Amino acid sequence: MKLFKKLAAAVLVAALALMMVGCGSKTGLARQIKDAVSDAAVIMQGKQATDSKELDALAAKLLTEIDKALAESEEGEWPDPNELLNDEEFLKKVGIDPATEAYALSLTRNPSYLSNTMNQAKPFEIAGDLVYRLMQGDLKIGKPKLGSKFEFGLAIGTLDGKNCVLMIAK
Repeated sequence: MKLFKKLAAAVLVAALALMMVGCGSKTGLARQIKDAVSDAAVIMQGKQATDSKELDALAAKLLTEIDKALAESEEGEWPDPNELLNDEEFLKKVGIDPATEAYALSLTRNPSYLSNTMNQAKPFEIAGDLVYRLMQGDLKIGKPKLGSKFEFGLAIGTLDGKNCVLMIAK
């Protein structure tokens, strides 16, 4: 409950700050989410998170391959993400050697809002969810250990036609 209150307070403060600055941002959603992830990591976990272009590319490849696997699966049946992340053949398609590499992952939806107010708060909502899920450790490749400082990458795309955001960290 404390974590939720901290996150809610951070989201509220950020949304108010954005409204005071004005409408419209010159930076894209991915950049806003990355900045918010770095802030959320500090607020929620006391960790320092740094964006990595290399991990951005890896997250994009992974998202594409997961989407392909979903397209090949039987209608209405998504494969278990952990089965994919433990499948050596699948990981090699993405360029990951599971024998030597370990990553923590986080996957969340990318909601479509009508109001400008909700769209301004969206990066903070997504970032909070990504960091929370990352620290839960549900999705992983190998046995990752995120220290007090970690790198992360981000990809925004679709899985089976649903808008989502994938984060990968090491």
